Amino acid sequence: MKKPIGLIPKVALTGVALATAAAGAAAPPQPFKLTNIHLETNASACDMGIQMAFDTDGITEGEVEGPREQVVFSFRAVDGMEGTHDITEGFQERVEPPIIDLEIALGCEPSEDAISLNELLTAWPAGAYEFEGRSGSTEFEGKARLNHKVPAGPEIIAPEDGDIVAHDAHLLIRWKKVTAPLLPRLGPVEVVGYHAVVVDITQPVLPPGKLKTALDADLSKGETSFLVPKQYLEPNRIYEFEILATERGGNQTITEGGVFCTPPITPARCVKP
Repeated sequence: MKKPIGLIPKVALTGVALATAAAGAAAPPQPFKLTNIHLETNASACDMGIQMAFDTDGITEGEVEGPREQVVFSFRAVDGMEGTHDITEGFQERVEPPIIDLEIALGCEPSEDAISLNELLTAWPAGAYEFEGRSGSTEFEGKARLNHKVPAGPEIIAPEDGDIVAHDAHLLIRWKKVTAPLLPRLGPVEVVGYHAVVVDITQPVLPPGKLKTALDADLSKGETSFLVPKQYLEPNRIYEFEILATERGGNQTITEGGVFCTPPITPARCVKP
């Protein structure tokens, strides 16, 4: 007996359904290579703010959501130009307002635009921040955690602000190990490393396309000194330097060391331009 025209065997129907479902299934999201969010504090200026960074193979648009599912950052490139216009890396630094609590605790001059520490930490709650991105039909996702553990700024021992140092000898920058939080409520902390930065600021305004000569290095948690090689130093220069401490959760605190100079600059002229 012939099967009626239009009647498809059940096995065939099952195969069609599976093929359709497979074709319509979305590919799993690709992971971000890097996602980061942390608090950066300048203990010398008594200010604090948020920094975020990401790295991918390339996304056309994306956003970051905070723990309360609020969008805290969004961006977009050019549609239809994924081959040359997609964004592979991103870094964002938010405004770093002076913090009243730090001005009181660290002795900074009061600022009219200062806000309370509670105001900043409420705006940026601790918890998971979700990174999402898209490029064509490909989705990307990642996650980074923000905490409110903030280390104290490194106490710099040498050189002192305004010191004159030899340009033909190594210079040793020294500081004390950081073991305490910036404020008691921001602890306990575990410092996992330091970062040293030395910048030639002799010429405060440079020609277009030219960058200031800088020396920077990541250092392990056991280090309390950084050797500036004589090959980096030149005569008649003004150098600015700072030391940064990083907590295990990623939060960072900077101490500005001021400036040091090389002869023939005199102590009277060894000031930030």
